[in-house]
Amino acid sequence: MPRSMTGYAKIQKILEDYKVTCEVKTLNSKGLTIDVSTNYFLNSKELDAISKVKEYISRGKVSVRIWVKFIKPVQVSVDYSLLKTYYEALSDIRESLNIPVPVELSHLLNFRDAFQFDIGTEEVENAWQYAKTVLEEALQEVVMERKIEGEKLTKDLADMVFKMQSVVDNIRERANDIPKMVAQRIKNNTKELLPDDVELNRELFESAVALIADRADIREELVRLDSHLKRTRELLSKDESIGDMLNFISQEMLREFNTILSKSRFTDITNLALEGKYIVSQFKEQIMNIE
Repeated sequence: MPRSMTGYAKIQKILEDYKVTCEVKTLNSKGLTIDVSTNYFLNSKELDAISKVKEYISRGKVSVRIWVKFIKPVQVSVDYSLLKTYYEALSDIRESLNIPVPVELSHLLNFRDAFQFDIGTEEVENAWQYAKTVLEEALQEVVMERKIEGEKLTKDLADMVFKMQSVVDNIRERANDIPKMVAQRIKNNTKELLPDDVELNRELFESAVALIADRADIREELVRLDSHLKRTRELLSKDESIGDMLNFISQEMLREFNTILSKSRFTDITNLALEGKYIVSQFKEQIMNIE
């Protein structure tokens, strides 16, 4: 069953010495874009996180936030030289602006680049392994949510395909009578334009009917629409990424209905083709949500 591109999951767990929070949000997008935000000491694992996301999601805008907190005490190194520079700068600002509040330790704590966790490679690897476990769980939850939403979308799309097929079938019924309707229209027009004592040349009349009927022939367009609708039904039954293909097919269906409109000489066929175009536009809007 096709999946929606929208989903959200947030998982928080305490694993050994770490508290891991993972938040995944997915939105509609033409392709696949992945943005990962995490602790600075896990920056080296960003590509690993992106690879993991690609195992679960093939289309959409994906935002991933991974945050790891240490439950156990962690050694912190302080850049006293940098803090001194900040202190002096704040003091100069205070004096220049006549600010009565003195520079305090709480002000200096805001400069996080002066404080670094002393985290070794082994510690980083351990933290990432736990973070990856939570990320996978969040991705699984997002995929499940996208599947549930995808089922609803697929039902709506299947209903639209049924309506389009009904329109095509109705146009075909009328298209079979085009030569007869063309002949009748030409007869009526000639009766209005020519005197009663003028006799029609049967050969010329039949040639005119054949020419106009040929120009109004829409059987090829109907055959292609049948093929597109059949292919769409097949895709809607597949459990894979089909959004791009559905978008392409919908453009082709729109092209066929436009061609029918350009050839149409009769109001009922024109109205049906317009109805078909309207359903295709609704279809195109809905498939923007399909992965």
